[in-house]
Amino acid sequence: MSADKKMSLKQAQAQNVWKFFRQINRIPRGSKNEKQIMDWLKGLAKRRNLTCRSDDVDNVIIELPATNGFEKSPAVVLQSHVDMVCEKTPESKHDFTKDSIELVECDGWITADGTTLGADNGVGVALALALIDEKISHPKLELLFTVDEETGLTGANGLKPGFITGKYLINLDGEDKSFIVGCAGGEQTEIRLPLEFAPVPDSPACFDLKISGLHGGHSGIDIDRQYANAIQLLGRTLKGLQNFDLRVCDIEGGTVHNAIPRDAKAVICFDASKLNAAKKTLSEIEVSFKKEFAKTEPNLKLELKEYSEHPANLFINNQLSIINLLSSLPTGVYRMSSEFDGIVETSSNLAKVELLRDENQLRIVTSQRSLEKSSLGEITAKIIGMARSAGAKVNTLGGYPSWKPDVNSSLLKRAKEIYRKLNNKEPEVKVVHAGLEPAVIGEKIPGIEMISVGPTIKNSHSPRERVDIASVDAVWEFLLELISSLG
Repeated sequence: MSADKKMSLKQAQAQNVWKFFRQINRIPRGSKNEKQIMDWLKGLAKRRNLTCRSDDVDNVIIELPATNGFEKSPAVVLQSHVDMVCEKTPESKHDFTKDSIELVECDGWITADGTTLGADNGVGVALALALIDEKISHPKLELLFTVDEETGLTGANGLKPGFITGKYLINLDGEDKSFIVGCAGGEQTEIRLPLEFAPVPDSPACFDLKISGLHGGHSGIDIDRQYANAIQLLGRTLKGLQNFDLRVCDIEGGTVHNAIPRDAKAVICFDASKLNAAKKTLSEIEVSFKKEFAKTEPNLKLELKEYSEHPANLFINNQLSIINLLSSLPTGVYRMSSEFDGIVETSSNLAKVELLRDENQLRIVTSQRSLEKSSLGEITAKIIGMARSAGAKVNTLGGYPSWKPDVNSSLLKRAKEIYRKLNNKEPEVKVVHAGLEPAVIGEKIPGIEMISVGPTIKNSHSPRERVDIASVDAVWEFLLELISSLG
């Protein structure tokens, strides 16, 4: 499963995988918008005369019968999620509810044009589907496609005993050349601050304040890369401008709980006579940020532009609480693991802030992850305490368990043997700081043996997402060898 060379799509052996990936990338499949892709999967099974079934949350299984000689072997589940994170650059006109995502090839990698690619986990879906046409000996295969993984592991949480029958489960949501045998658990926190508004006087000047150009990325996998969080930087900037008696009219930043925010903005008002001094302060803040994130955020930009329209209302309460929360809520690595070298144990992502005008509330979403249940509770309690001290109402939602490694698994032992055979070296076996569906599935089906594998995917959950072509070939070769050995 090792892939250390560049390869073009024309050179790739896994052509059937890419064929299916192109097909599913023509179908909208943002989280909670998966009906079209699930209907397409059911139609594919019908056209191929394959047994197909779905459950109450619309997870789908397509069965591939055991080949001759493998009828008595335990079934193998190949599992992937169909939904994708829908992120795009500010200038992109892409509509994720209807537009196809076209593949862009560049120097051995596949990416998209200004949007997330959907390789997470679309390549996993394509790897499973390509098995339909592959002529290898294998046990009964259950191709399990789950829904809504990215916003709360909804599909995995909705699985019921008996829906899958396999003894082994191969999750296809890995993102590098390793075997994943464990992952962090997680929790989301929703903070709501009540707001009161008053009309904006005619005299103050009104401006758009914007943080942009940040790296972004996966809030688990990339949380230790020292990328800046746009919402936190916005809070720090507003704090630095408080001496100008500014008033806040609007705040917005982030899109989804599992992406590090790349952009954030606020509409602010202050006395026009203080504009030059405010610009000087902003320039100093920008220089400070660029120095702080010199290695990780070379494109960081802090802008102040005159607001195109006079805003109708401004906050007359909780402004200081909002600024303090946005600038001080924990975001990034909280604690490194003492058990696994170089692995984050606990983290938090200040994921989203938005003004709910119809409800007169400001909504803040954070996402916490940890390998340890106690540490997850610790960081979540800290966030809840800070929010309640600011007068906010707090709810927790979207929790999921961690996946504890089973280093003695027979499936893992076989996977290692196959890897050595193909690559003449030992594989890397690790746990990751991200939520994976085997954590939930393992709780529902005690005793099932699981590993997670996948090609090399970089910058998932951001418009810079890309997948290495050669690594898809490597995973495909490994998968065929592993499946045919499980008889």
